[in-house]
Amino acid sequence: MTAIIYQALCTCLGLPSSSAQASALIREAYQEPENAPRPPRNTDVIYYSLAPDAAAREAPPAYSEEGLLPAFHMPAVSCFSAWTLQVICYGPHALSNARKIRAFLYVDGPGFPRAILRNAGLYPVPDPPEPMLLHEPEGSLWRQRADLTVSLRMEEKETHPSGRGAIGNTLVIILHRSQVT
Repeated sequence: MTAIIYQALCTCLGLPSSSAQASALIREAYQEPENAPRPPRNTDVIYYSLAPDAAAREAPPAYSEEGLLPAFHMPAVSCFSAWTLQVICYGPHALSNARKIRAFLYVDGPGFPRAILRNAGLYPVPDPPEPMLLHEPEGSLWRQRADLTVSLRMEEKETHPSGRGAIGNTLVIILHRSQVT
């Protein structure tokens, strides 16, 4: 999934995903941020991470081609789970990069970011909040940082081959109790 996110971010910034400039600018976030290398203050770097949204834990209703399905009959079910895309931009152009990503992530059409995500089963939720500009200490100076959080819905399809899941063959024993008087 991270390759799809990388490709969509490259498209937002107008960079070919195979270019050296894109691989130097856009990177997957480190699992241990405290041990991550710190780029120079005057270098633009964009980190991204995709994680399940902890706030959205309720199960969505089940849908199929016929509409809402009752619980006892689910041959094929499509549901959506909530995810969060966290984009952190560093450098002198941090805020403009974050705003570009926010603006162009929703452009639809062949080869555009939204179509790239949609083909992978990811759907960005419209109108994310504006990027937040922060300043981090870097020695005796400050480093610019812009944080952008985008909510995504990921389509998950489940199929149940037996329809209701009924029992096919069952051994039945009928016991007759006679009354003794």
